Amino acid sequence: MARRIRRDAWHKGFGEMHGTKDSERRMAQRIRRDAWQNTKGDNTMYSFTERVRYTELDENRNLSLTSIINYMQDCCIYEAEDKGVGIDWLKEHHTAWMLISWQVKILRRPVFCEHVKITTWATGFRHFLGTRNFTIENEETGELLIYAYSEWAYVNTETQKPERKVPEKELVAYGTHEPLDKEFEKGRLSVPEMMEARPPITVTELNLDTNHHVNNGQYVALACSVLPEGTGQFTDFHCDVRQQSVLGDILFPYVSKENGTTVVVLNDPEGKPKLVARFT
Repeated sequence: MARRIRRDAWHKGFGEMHGTKDSERRMAQRIRRDAWQNTKGDNTMYSFTERVRYTELDENRNLSLTSIINYMQDCCIYEAEDKGVGIDWLKEHHTAWMLISWQVKILRRPVFCEHVKITTWATGFRHFLGTRNFTIENEETGELLIYAYSEWAYVNTETQKPERKVPEKELVAYGTHEPLDKEFEKGRLSVPEMMEARPPITVTELNLDTNHHVNNGQYVALACSVLPEGTGQFTDFHCDVRQQSVLGDILFPYVSKENGTTVVVLNDPEGKPKLVARFT
């Protein structure tokens, strides 16, 4: 419904703009702006709704961790697209938002066919860094199911180095909202001293996204693929992305399980961590 309202308003606005005077053009622009505000409410928060699909489930008919990550990733990408700072904008400016870390708290996993609402908002920007919260709720009852904190770096895709600052257009488009009143850890995850090696993983085209590196959700899926049997339904997931991976890269997984906590590390050939993930 929200998308139809914005689309109808856009077409109406375009029709009024085409071949009209300045006053009519301003009217059309106001129609589009009002449609956005009416469908979004607080412009610093962005939501979309979804019905949990069969292909998004784990073996227990619950939403899988990879699907949870994909929901949240899609939410902020939809926001960027709808606000005019999406894939095309980033490509034009040779930039991208690269994930630094996820912290995901699972209160209850959505189940098959459950209708959910995914929401995201930026909580702060400093130089080339940005922070963002997410929530996943039951659409009908408003029950909070999952909440998360994430950190991102604004990177030049040609030099693979951070930009000095985030462009003003993006700062204005996203705005900032108060962060969730929840506790999250500070600092990077530590790597256990004693870990068990698993067979190497080669990055294929199926793991890549439009930035030509391993997608955030795929990184999580690769980490999950080496979890020991009996890991169970963890409720706390924390991961640090320390290096990007591209087509043909070989990842060397290591696993540690102790006192109900499992840590997965994906190393490069020199033994330096590319991804550190903790499941509790």
